[in-house]
Amino acid sequence: MFRAIMVPLDGSALAERALPYAAAVARASGAKVYLVRAAMAHTAPGTDVTRGEVDSVDAAEEYLDGVAGILPREQVETAVFYGSPQEAIVEEIALRKVDLVVMATHGRSGVSRLLHGSVAAGVLAHSPVPILLVRAWQEEHTAASLAGSPRLLVPLDGSPFAEAALPVAAVAAATLGGTIALVRAVPVPDQVQTNDQGQIVSYVDQEVNALEREAAQYLRAVAGRLEDGGGPASGVHVHVGDPVQGIIAAGRELGAAMVVMATHGRTGLARLRLGSVAEGVLRDGHLPLLLTRPGVEPRSN
Repeated sequence: MFRAIMVPLDGSALAERALPYAAAVARASGAKVYLVRAAMAHTAPGTDVTRGEVDSVDAAEEYLDGVAGILPREQVETAVFYGSPQEAIVEEIALRKVDLVVMATHGRSGVSRLLHGSVAAGVLAHSPVPILLVRAWQEEHTAASLAGSPRLLVPLDGSPFAEAALPVAAVAAATLGGTIALVRAVPVPDQVQTNDQGQIVSYVDQEVNALEREAAQYLRAVAGRLEDGGGPASGVHVHVGDPVQGIIAAGRELGAAMVVMATHGRTGLARLRLGSVAEGVLRDGHLPLLLTRPGVEPRSN
C-alpha cells in the first residue's frame, strides 16, 4: 500500500493539478500527504540577504498552508526547503519515508516541459520510489477515475525489464482497490515472407495471427503469475501496429485509469523502456503515467 505521498509544488496552478490525484490515493489508503516547495530569494546587491531568505521561506509556507485544504488536516504535512529543489526533493523522499511522488507535467511537448524543467527528470532519475505524472494541460481525465475499482494498464514487450512495472502496478491496484490489465503491441509484418528460392512461405494475415497468438499467450502467462501472487489481473489486450497508439487505444477500450511503466537506469526519462513509447504515451495519451525504475521495491503492506 502507498502510505506516504509527496507532491512537489512550485506555486503555479498547473503544478497544483497533481493535488487531486494525490488526494484520491490518500483517501483510498489513508496515506499521509507531504506538500513540498523550494524557496529561493532573489535579492539585489546591498540588500539584506538573510531577510530575503526568511521572507521567501515564509511566503512558501503560507502558500502550502493555503493549498493543504484539499485533504483533512491530519493527513497533510508541509515542508519548505531553501535551495536547489532536485536534491532536496530526493532527500525529503528518504527523510519522510515517502513511497509515491505525484507531479504534474507542463505543456504538450511532454517530457521536455516537466514540472521544474529538468528537476522532474532529475527526480525521476534518482528517486527510490515510483512517480505518478499527471498532465497539467488536459481536462479529459480527472482524478475521479481513480475511485471505484480502477483498471491499471501495464504495457509489456516480453522483457523482464518491462515486467519491473508489475510489482508497482500490483501495489497501486491494492491501494486503490483496482485491477490490472496487460497490453502488448506487435509490429505489422511485411506483406510476405519468402524462402531462399524466393518462394512465398507466409502471408501477412498468417503472420499477424501467429504474432497475436504468441503475444496473447505471453500476456496470459504473466496474468497467471500475477493471480498466483494475489494480484488482481483483469484481462489482456494485443494491438497490431504502433505501440503508442496501441497503448492509448487499449486505455480507452478497457476504460483504464492509469498506465504503469518502467524506466531505464539513472538517465530517467531520456532512457524510457520501449524507446520513445513512454514519452509518446505521456505526450499523446489521456491517462496519468506511473513510472518506476527497476530495482525499486514498493511497499506491499
